[in-house]
Amino acid sequence: MTVLAVGAYTVDLYMFGDHLPAPGESVGASGYATAHGGKAANVAVASARLGAPTRFVGGLGDDADRVAALAALRADGIETGGCAAIDGVATGRSFVYVDKRGGQIVMTWPGAADLLPPSRAAAAAAGLRPGSVLVLQGEIPVATSAAAAAAAPPGVRVLLNPSPAGPFLSEIGEELLRRADVLVLNDGELAALTGPADETRPAAAGSDDAVSPAESLLPRTRGRTVVVTLGERGAEIAGDHGTMLIGVPRVNAVDTTGAGDAFTGALAAALRTGASVAQGVRLACRVAAVSVTRRFCAPSYPSASELGIAPLQGSSGQENPGETTPHPGSPGT
Repeated sequence: MTVLAVGAYTVDLYMFGDHLPAPGESVGASGYATAHGGKAANVAVASARLGAPTRFVGGLGDDADRVAALAALRADGIETGGCAAIDGVATGRSFVYVDKRGGQIVMTWPGAADLLPPSRAAAAAAGLRPGSVLVLQGEIPVATSAAAAAAAPPGVRVLLNPSPAGPFLSEIGEELLRRADVLVLNDGELAALTGPADETRPAAAGSDDAVSPAESLLPRTRGRTVVVTLGERGAEIAGDHGTMLIGVPRVNAVDTTGAGDAFTGALAAALRTGASVAQGVRLACRVAAVSVTRRFCAPSYPSASELGIAPLQGSSGQENPGETTPHPGSPGT
């Protein structure tokens, strides 16, 4: 059983400064760096560093960055045989601006990532064994992700991160939502898919209680499980039996870029072992909390040994992943 992340790899170009530029403002940077990124590639790194067998499938450019990307992914133990080399197109770029408090804004040019053939994505998903986890996002064309989800065999869990949220407002985006077993998104993406937080939502039949925004998404998914990441407040899990808030360790954030991908990758690695969603979210909160204390995306993600836990190499049935060793400041079970 495997965690398969289908989507984008990009080269991340960072600028660090005291504050983020306002529209029309020029801001001097105090530092500059280049790192590996892309949402699916980040997810794969986060999963692999926890010990889960992990594959990445994406479109890479006809350039030296493709060679560097494959080498970096393989160095983390990630299988990359399904990647596509796109002739005549450069590998994607993300431009990341980070302020002194760790806040950030990101703009991405997908390049070759957008040109992954849907047939390649579908073939990778079709080869998964039951118990595997297929992770999809919105950073590549939704039609490509939908092809992968449709090809996944029974018993493969689809973990969907609708980020960015815009493409999921389309008909094919809604179709992909309906194939999601677990939906993971932040509060901004939640608002984009459900409307403003203060918008009145009708109560369920036979109930006097209005549903939360996260609960309103449940009927639009197959698995009726929604996880909303809330930054320093932790994460909310919504399901048919209500909602649950999972806390996160307090840390001093340096760079929040890629924390959501760290969360998603850790959750996927945990679910692959047979963990409950709550157990997986507890681990994911810990991984994301560590990631924001360091700069960059994939380079900031911790290993299992750094967390003081056993590698998540086990198959379905492993109990309490990420909770085998007490960790000061971690949420309770």
